[in-house]
Amino acid sequence: QQQQQQQRQQQAVALKKQDAGRKQEEHMKRQSEAKAASAIRKGLNKYKAVVPETFEAMKTELVTTLTTAMPTLGSQAAVVQAEFEKVLTAMTAKCEQMNELRKKNEDRLKEMERKREEAKATAKKLTEELAKLVEAGEQVSKKFAEQVKVLSEKTDLTSESSVNRACGKVEAEGERANEKVTAMVEFVKTHTNAIKSVPGNHNKADKEDDGTPSFNGLQKAAYTIKASIDKDIRALKAAQVKFVAKASAGDVVKKQKVTFSKYDKNKDAMLDKREILAFGKGEYNNFTVPEATLDMIFTVIVEPKAKGVKFDDFTRLVAAIGVARERAQDLERRAVREEREQELAADKAKIQVVIDEILAVIKEASTAVTELGVQVRNLPKDAKEMKAVAMVAKAGELEESVKEVEAKLKAAQEHIDKFGETDIKDLAMWAKSEKNRLHLSTKNLESSITRAKATITNFASGATKKDEAEVKTFGAMAMARLRAFLAAEQATPAELFKKVAGYKSTFDKDMFAAFMVTTPKAEGEKEGEDIAEEDFARAFAILDEEKSGAVSEETLVAMFRKVMKVVKDVAMTGSLTIKDTKSVRRLEIGEAVEVLEGPVEEGDLKRIRAKALLDGQEGWLSVSGSAGTKFLEDGGSTFKVVKDTILTECFDLDAGTNKAATRKLKAGELLEVRTWGKKQDGTGLTRMKCKAKSDGMIGFVTTIGNTGIKFVELV
Repeated sequence: QQQQQQQRQQQAVALKKQDAGRKQEEHMKRQSEAKAASAIRKGLNKYKAVVPETFEAMKTELVTTLTTAMPTLGSQAAVVQAEFEKVLTAMTAKCEQMNELRKKNEDRLKEMERKREEAKATAKKLTEELAKLVEAGEQVSKKFAEQVKVLSEKTDLTSESSVNRACGKVEAEGERANEKVTAMVEFVKTHTNAIKSVPGNHNKADKEDDGTPSFNGLQKAAYTIKASIDKDIRALKAAQVKFVAKASAGDVVKKQKVTFSKYDKNKDAMLDKREILAFGKGEYNNFTVPEATLDMIFTVIVEPKAKGVKFDDFTRLVAAIGVARERAQDLERRAVREEREQELAADKAKIQVVIDEILAVIKEASTAVTELGVQVRNLPKDAKEMKAVAMVAKAGELEESVKEVEAKLKAAQEHIDKFGETDIKDLAMWAKSEKNRLHLSTKNLESSITRAKATITNFASGATKKDEAEVKTFGAMAMARLRAFLAAEQATPAELFKKVAGYKSTFDKDMFAAFMVTTPKAEGEKEGEDIAEEDFARAFAILDEEKSGAVSEETLVAMFRKVMKVVKDVAMTGSLTIKDTKSVRRLEIGEAVEVLEGPVEEGDLKRIRAKALLDGQEGWLSVSGSAGTKFLEDGGSTFKVVKDTILTECFDLDAGTNKAATRKLKAGELLEVRTWGKKQDGTGLTRMKCKAKSDGMIGFVTTIGNTGIKFVELV
């Protein structure tokens, strides 16, 4: 048995060795296959550099390499085969793409060569055409230049007509030459780019290799011919001007001789004093030559011992008489001008009187505007220091001042508008300028008034806001004193009304202020800060909600009554004590009650005497239970609109005539009760007097419709 066990162990060891050897062989084989596959993969990279010329050789080499290595790849054979096919496909695609690109490039080069040859042919043709044009231009230019030269050397053109005939012929030839040369230049401008764009034609010499003119040479020649034609045209015009001037000078001399002979009555070839006087009257619009001028002529112009002016000095005589006549005319014009200036000065003085009157009115308005500016300047500071009442009064005073200033400015503007522009031509511009200046001065005053009004408006607005804030503050202080009075006197709002109004049905602000100064300070008021009677009078506006100037008992009671709302069903009893008391009725959640007395402690309970606002029944209610349960809490005088309705002036829905006192109430608006709802006879509507919290408007609203629809509900 032991021997068998040893044999089994030996067999197991032999099997183990055999298995290890097999695994070693497999491992070596895999390593060999992987090494062979890796070598082939590395060799595949060089085939990426294939080009069409090497494609077939590389393909053969690749197939041979793969065929030779395939037996050594073993399990890697399929993977390497796939990679081989991928490389071969990439080589094929690359070579096809390169062949396609080569073909496109060859086609492009052929097309470029075709266009180049075509452009060369066109350029050659255009150059030949230009050569013909240049040749023709040179001929006409040369011909025109010769004609201009011949004309400029003529000496027989003694009259303007002969000059114009001779020059006209040459000028016609010049126009024909200029037309041809201009066409030649336009041809150059039109075709320069087309010719020079041909390779080899840019910056080319003036002649071709065969000696014929190049385009560049022809271009220069064309512009040279054009410059020559232009030069000859200018020379022609200059010659024409010279010939005309010479001919005109001859005509002038002829005319002068005729005139000289006309006044040389004694035909002694000289003009004596008598003849000179006649010449002045006849040729210068009946001008009498002054004696001083005659003396100057015979001293300066007439030769010694001669009897008069000879023809050779006739031009000097004409100039002397012309100067004398001009001097005489200047004296006449000066006299007329001075007389006119005196008339204008008188007219201007009259207009200036009117302007000065207007300026006086403007000055008065300006002084008023300046004074207004002084008053307005400190308003921002006054707004911080003054009380609202004083601010309102000052704003009113300033507004009156503005009206007075505007009236003065309006008067000034009316004066300016009445000031018409004069019909005197020489003063019209000045008068218009003065009127514009006057208007401008009033415009500046208008600007100052506008700024002052804006400051006053801001001041008045600030006064209104300050007044509202002060009234609100004084009103709050007055209400605090009234509540303190009610608490201290244990009085009802109705009793408070009698204290203020006495036996009257309403009280006004004076009665209210007179009562308030007798009330003690409320808690929170500072010592030494007493409220003046006039400030209490201003606080009256808080009570006068209907802006009638009087407050009724109903209004005052509504403002000071205390209302509580039921938050848990509670019983109303006939007396303060609960034991052996009779129940009046049970109040449900949501009802409101008016507190008439209390709260009073009854054992562990707090009790109040109240009136149910739903039906008017009175009795005692527990505010809270012995276990702390709340039955009532403050509130119950605020209602919310749950369905759009209207706020009207009167209890009777159809009685109001003032449309301004009626407005629409939208769902969500809050209302404060002033008198509780009651049914309107005939309509079945329940109507309540209230105050809208959003704008403070007082009026009546339907709380419940005649079909039971609720328009408002207690908050």
